[in-house]
Amino acid sequence: AQTLKKREWLLATCDHLARLDPGYNQQLDVIDTPAFEVFIKNYYSKHKPVVLQNGIEHWPALKKWSPQYFAKVLGTAEIQVQFDRESDALFERHSDKYRKSMRMSEFVDMIENDGESNNYYMTANNTQQNVDAIKSAFADIGDFGDGYRQLFADDPAFSTYFWMGPKGTFTPLHHDLTNNMLVQIYGRKKVTLIPAWQVPWMYNDLHVYSEVDFPNVNLKTHPLMQHVTPVEVTIAAGDALFIPIGWWHCVEGLDKSISISFTNFNAPNSYAEGFKKAQG
Repeated sequence: AQTLKKREWLLATCDHLARLDPGYNQQLDVIDTPAFEVFIKNYYSKHKPVVLQNGIEHWPALKKWSPQYFAKVLGTAEIQVQFDRESDALFERHSDKYRKSMRMSEFVDMIENDGESNNYYMTANNTQQNVDAIKSAFADIGDFGDGYRQLFADDPAFSTYFWMGPKGTFTPLHHDLTNNMLVQIYGRKKVTLIPAWQVPWMYNDLHVYSEVDFPNVNLKTHPLMQHVTPVEVTIAAGDALFIPIGWWHCVEGLDKSISISFTNFNAPNSYAEGFKKAQG
């Protein structure tokens, strides 16, 4: 307990010193995708999020992908979605309970005609079955920028995760165990980020989740949340958001949306195993 308190003291102290910068976590940098070495020096190694533009202009997916495209090209494919999410406030923690298989055409019909909803969503939790079903579409994506990704000709979906859903999808507050690049291909998403070192105030009650109903924070029940400094950013088609490992975030679909995320950077990113060992 004393060791934990010491580490939380150190994290809180680092955060206090960071606040000496008046621009601390007030606004993310939005830049053209730089050379990979510049990205590593200024962002990846600094544990600093950034919005990168013009990194996927060469992807056919940017011009081709839409819900209608997937219905037309892969309409008979059997996919898996998270379904009936609105029946459980803790749907993300219990995602295994809300898996449903259906045809792509049926899913797209829901996206196009059922309006705003968080009830159904193709997510990373459904990735393996979906990658097998839509593998041919991954020919439409590739390297990010120049040299950002490890790619394998025999496995175009390596460390790539697919997301598609209607306006209104919401992924609650959590952190990841790897560095991630969230790439928006169709529609817009709003992402709220909170620095990783603010974990002492995040009420991290289980695995990578916070017990706080963010952004509807009740400071009477969760008073430590008054110390956090969220920052919001909206990414549109063609934009990418670098989310450093451990940074807390939640994601809202502002439109019908298609995204991929990838973790196969040409840089060290195998930290999840260390976390699992630390948790016993």
